[in-house]
Amino acid sequence: MEDVIQFIEESASSGLYSILKRPDEKFVTEHAYDNPRFVEDVVREVFLALKNFGKCEKPFSYFKVECENFESIHNHNAYACTEFCE
Repeated sequence: MEDVIQFIEESASSGLYSILKRPDEKFVTEHAYDNPRFVEDVVREVFLALKNFGKCEKPFSYFKVECENFESIHNHNAYACTEFCE
């Protein structure tokens, strides 16, 4: 399960942090800027990784991938979703 969590986290623009100190914000912002990902990109990468994950271990017969970006400068959020059923 740790492998699944790892490639899900790696599909985003930047890592997940529960707490950031001011000096860390610069690194996270620059890393995300250099590695932009839209919600569609994240869903696609996680979908393909989960689908391919089953080739080397027990395959998933069903999964759903959802991603939402809570926009701070727009009046809407960005959302993408896909499902796999074998």
